[in-house]
Amino acid sequence: MSTPWWKTRPLAYAGWEMVIMRGAFAVLVFLTIDWSIAGYQEQPHPNGIAHFIDLSALAANPPGALARGLTIAGLVGYTAGFLPALTLLPALLFSLAIGTLANSQGAINHSTQLVSMILLGQTLAYAWSLREKPRLFPTQSVHRLSVYVSLVVIAASYVVSAAVKWTESDGTWIWRTPHLAVQLLKTNYNDYYNTLVAPPAWLQQFTEFMVENPWFTRVFFGTGLLIESLAFVVLINRRWAFIGGLAIVALHVGISKVMSLEFETHIAVAVIFLLNLPGAAAAVARWLRLTRPPGVLEPLT
Repeated sequence: MSTPWWKTRPLAYAGWEMVIMRGAFAVLVFLTIDWSIAGYQEQPHPNGIAHFIDLSALAANPPGALARGLTIAGLVGYTAGFLPALTLLPALLFSLAIGTLANSQGAINHSTQLVSMILLGQTLAYAWSLREKPRLFPTQSVHRLSVYVSLVVIAASYVVSAAVKWTESDGTWIWRTPHLAVQLLKTNYNDYYNTLVAPPAWLQQFTEFMVENPWFTRVFFGTGLLIESLAFVVLINRRWAFIGGLAIVALHVGISKVMSLEFETHIAVAVIFLLNLPGAAAAVARWLRLTRPPGVLEPLT
């Protein structure tokens, strides 16, 4: 008897599922690259590879139609499964270089970092597979390994985030969460002074509630820390990947509503690789067919 879908290991994705994943991820990659970098003429606070390479030349000569066209062509090839170790390179180079230059201005933004890390992980996985028997079109096992590497990157990024909170606070992060009320006010009023759109009234009330009910605040934000700390469960099987994906999406939606910090790319990554909605829908349809009572006819088409 075959293993139920929800208990299937992450390495057992079907070929069509991974084509959809690659296509969706390719679109996300292109959209997250900040092609408008003319304003970054210097890198006053070097970050990452900017310590060794002057990336400001990119701002002096922003990537034009040729660079974007090459990136799109590469992503189309990657989606089709054609030599991904090579076709991913334009997107990887521009994602890393432009993202690093943007993060070398003095204010680090992590909104697209996860996409770049997955890009790097997938490129390395495909490149590593070439050492055995180079193929223009990698085998399904290689594609599965690439997706699994993506899940590892996702899990590691959240677990590391939780570990930093634990270590930097000497284990008192949850206890200190009532102080986040001040940060919430600061963040939302910063948006107000930028846009002149006043924060919603409920947010002021919620902030006051946090201060007056510290244990609620600890449980509320502690749940988010728990989600980050246990993100590794997405590597167990599809069911845990789906549950973990739902938890991560809920986490970021909550952060967006309460703290006005948007992580659309993190949500998109969770939807693509963890929720895997097309695969989940196919599994539900298959389950409904298997559980249909005897004698029930198939609907006419």
